[in-house]
Amino acid sequence: MKYPLSTFNSIPESKHPGFMMDVDDFYYVKSKMSLYHHIEEAKTFLHISYSSGNYYDKDKPEEKQISAFLEEYQTFYQALKGGLNAESCEELINRQLGANFQSSKLQKTFSEAMTWILCSDLLFQSGYKENAWAALIEYKKFELKIELDLDEEEKLSKSNSNRTAGKRSYHDRQYLKPYFKELLVSQVPKNGWQAMKNAASKLAPLIFKRHISSGSDVDPDTTEADVETWLTTWLKNDKQCRELYFAHRQKKPSTKI
Repeated sequence: MKYPLSTFNSIPESKHPGFMMDVDDFYYVKSKMSLYHHIEEAKTFLHISYSSGNYYDKDKPEEKQISAFLEEYQTFYQALKGGLNAESCEELINRQLGANFQSSKLQKTFSEAMTWILCSDLLFQSGYKENAWAALIEYKKFELKIELDLDEEEKLSKSNSNRTAGKRSYHDRQYLKPYFKELLVSQVPKNGWQAMKNAASKLAPLIFKRHISSGSDVDPDTTEADVETWLTTWLKNDKQCRELYFAHRQKKPSTKI
């Protein structure tokens, strides 16, 4: 019996107006894929998704990432084949692979999708092709969810990375605080500090110079304006800095007669 779907699709040639060219019809190509190749395609999708979301392995070479993922996949496959029920397999995937994702949604959708493709793979290898197709259909429902959850994962990763960098930057500049306290005393104007903003603005160039010339891992993008912001924050929030500032603050003239 002749295959009912057409093999080619004719589309206009962009470089030669009026001419048509035959290309493989997408629907035909996808419908001709064997169950085995659908499962392999799904495994590739899961590997790419895992690599995209798994920021713990972002520096690992691609070939090693693929090898590591396939080893994990085979471990779960053997567990399922050995009698582990699919729900327990999903929980195991969530604990071992899902834990590397920052998005709780991605942890869940990835674990469920991988469990479905493992079921499809095992059913196919065991001769239950119709059941394998059914499991594959369930898996397919998760691909779009994973792509959407990867967007959230990226946002969370950037947010957490910025927060970590902020904390690291905070700790990296704490060594400047004792020097700042010294300057609040040694560099006080004759009539005292007029305002916190005035103190921060005057001392920022000295602190900036010390920071840039220090042996610490200095952020090259740090500016005097950034340092002035640090000093203002210390004057407002650090108890010892506040006490030193107010101890050397400009005395307001008395209004008493």
